[in-house]
Amino acid sequence: MIKNYLPKKAVKLILEGAILIDVRCEAENKFVGRVPNSILIPWLDEPEWEVDEENFIKTFSRFDIDKDAEIILICRSGYRSNDAGKCLVKNGFTNIAHVVSGFEGDLDEEDQRGNVNGWRHEGMPWIQC
Repeated sequence: MIKNYLPKKAVKLILEGAILIDVRCEAENKFVGRVPNSILIPWLDEPEWEVDEENFIKTFSRFDIDKDAEIILICRSGYRSNDAGKCLVKNGFTNIAHVVSGFEGDLDEEDQRGNVNGWRHEGMPWIQC
């Protein structure tokens, strides 16, 4: 089972030792911004833009994260992080959560992100390189 966290709860747990994994693509991480000290492991990325669960797990394993560690995933809006979390659970990880509103949050009435909810909107720490 994947737990659903709002950004403030995620920050609290990260400060207590949870590991934050950013599953957005490299371009989002670079140009939109990122959470300091997060680990970037894209769920999908260019040039294929297709999910490759085997490659995701292979990349994830390079970080030598214990299967019982508290892991929190984040993406743009919560969909990719949920899918990546299901993959981790399927591969034996036991303590998975994701930020339900993501880094940029849900679309507003003008189809723009960042104005309704999400990590940045709620004032959580982030940087842009």
